[in-house]
Amino acid sequence: MLNKSILALVVLVLTVSCAKQWSDTDSMTAKLPKLKQKEFLAKLDSIAEIAPKYMYTKLKVSFKDEERKISFKTTLKAVNDSAITAIVSFARIPVFSALVDRSNLTVVNKKDKCYTIQKLEDLTSELGVSFQRSAVEELIYGHALGFSADKKYYMKNDPFSYTLSSHRKSYARKKNEIVYTYQLHENKKHLSSIKISVPMDSTDIEINYLSWQESQNYTLPKKVDISVKNPKLSVQISLEYTRLDVVTPEALFLTIPEKYEKCN
Repeated sequence: MLNKSILALVVLVLTVSCAKQWSDTDSMTAKLPKLKQKEFLAKLDSIAEIAPKYMYTKLKVSFKDEERKISFKTTLKAVNDSAITAIVSFARIPVFSALVDRSNLTVVNKKDKCYTIQKLEDLTSELGVSFQRSAVEELIYGHALGFSADKKYYMKNDPFSYTLSSHRKSYARKKNEIVYTYQLHENKKHLSSIKISVPMDSTDIEINYLSWQESQNYTLPKKVDISVKNPKLSVQISLEYTRLDVVTPEALFLTIPEKYEKCN
């Protein structure tokens, strides 16, 4: 279960016009204007509803754990509430392509000349955690992962931050529950961070949005740092959106060469 949760996040990350940019790295030292919990919830719900119909972006990705440090580039295309494609390249050479639609995850391994097609419901069962296309969209759009307006939340009594959690304590009373904590930026336009605690695996995932950009009135991430920690593993992932187009319609498809066989 432990390593399966990590694998789910890594898969999610991999299958992820000039713009106005700003940084969110400055620390919040002054007391913030009061924000009611219902306003916080309404803001997260509003953020979740705002996303471009089409999105094309290039990502610089850095991955680091105890054994290796690698960097690669990903070309990502998305049609909101439909499908996402990604092409991952090392040294400008495409290594594999992926497509996530409403029911399947398809991966074409160009290096080994093979492919896999797996139903998302089967992948969820194997990983032990929910794997859905919508979660990938939430990550690349900067939405609150796992948020639902129908769930109960608790606002932290902190005059220096806007923080909301799915549980009163950092770890759930029931070991099979997952704790989500959202921090809204002081400008109330977007998130600053998301923390996900998985008590069953003693796993903590933290997503920090370092900077954002605006394009066609959409607010989207620019630089994101992701850390995954548990007793056996420590992973650091950095994403940087180097190109962005939210206007041009995209037709998403993935071609599997006839000579390719199923991956073992």
